Amino acid sequence: MSVPKVKEFPIAPRRPWLAAMLQSCPVILAINWVCQGVRGMDRGELAFRLGLELVLALALAPVLGALPALLAAHSFNFTFNGQLWVCARYCRPWRRDPAALDRFLERVAAELRSLPWLAEAVCIGSRGARPAAAGPRSDIDLRLIAPRGFLGWLRVNLLLLELRTRALLGLIPLDLYAYDDPISLDRFRQDEPLLVILDRHGRIAQRYAHRRLVPFP
Repeated sequence: MSVPKVKEFPIAPRRPWLAAMLQSCPVILAINWVCQGVRGMDRGELAFRLGLELVLALALAPVLGALPALLAAHSFNFTFNGQLWVCARYCRPWRRDPAALDRFLERVAAELRSLPWLAEAVCIGSRGARPAAAGPRSDIDLRLIAPRGFLGWLRVNLLLLELRTRALLGLIPLDLYAYDDPISLDRFRQDEPLLVILDRHGRIAQRYAHRRLVPFP
């Protein structure tokens, strides 16, 4: 039987009952609804997320009122521009066929490679060492590098919204972010291989020459 993943928090509570409560499915989902992964975002993606939420809230405010509109906009971001199924992996009932994740990543990789404006895309975590999904609680840790300039910023963030919505509808746990620069990949473990989907200008290969780089099929 697949055991639920343990969610890591910045602060480890000393009291066992509080630690157990933080590992419960409703609490993990509630915390993610509030925070929505902002700690993992670079400035470009964070600006888009906040801007989208503000635009939605202003559009809904005349109908719903200020506070309900803000809550509705925040819930929209959580649902369609968030990582609901990534959080669901911490819930005991969650199961997903690993083959479905592999098929999703294959389609997305082909689509990313067809975009002439996107230069870099990698998978981090266990995907580098083991490109196929390992089990029913696996996810896809996909990272894109945003092109410079306003158009590149807009394109990549609309792409994030599209991919996250597709992952939502397909029940795919997609852990997806767009970074402003490859240097943001430094925050992760450097002893793990990188699964390279795109590296048009060789920046990934140059910066991470000390790591094992695995080309995606």
